[in-house]
Amino acid sequence: MFEISMLAMFFTAFWVLAQPASSIRRGEWWVEVETDSPKRTYYFGPYDSRQEASNSSNRYIRDLENKGAKKISINIKQGSQPTHLTASEDS
Repeated sequence: MFEISMLAMFFTAFWVLAQPASSIRRGEWWVEVETDSPKRTYYFGPYDSRQEASNSSNRYIRDLENKGAKKISINIKQGSQPTHLTASEDS
């Protein structure tokens, strides 16, 4: 019985490790921050939960306000990592 349990644990561990990282972390949460002046979009994360991402968003707003950003909006999103963590009209 012990050998069967060990074999099952081995195959379970192998299966988990063999999965692509994107399929394991599909529940990532990201904070999307958009500013109108300058016209930019920032992504911060990943976070394990919507609550964790939301709690961090105030810090990003303060930092951007201190740097002179205007009209800041926040959107909490779930999904895979964005291709760019910062984007502007120029990019």
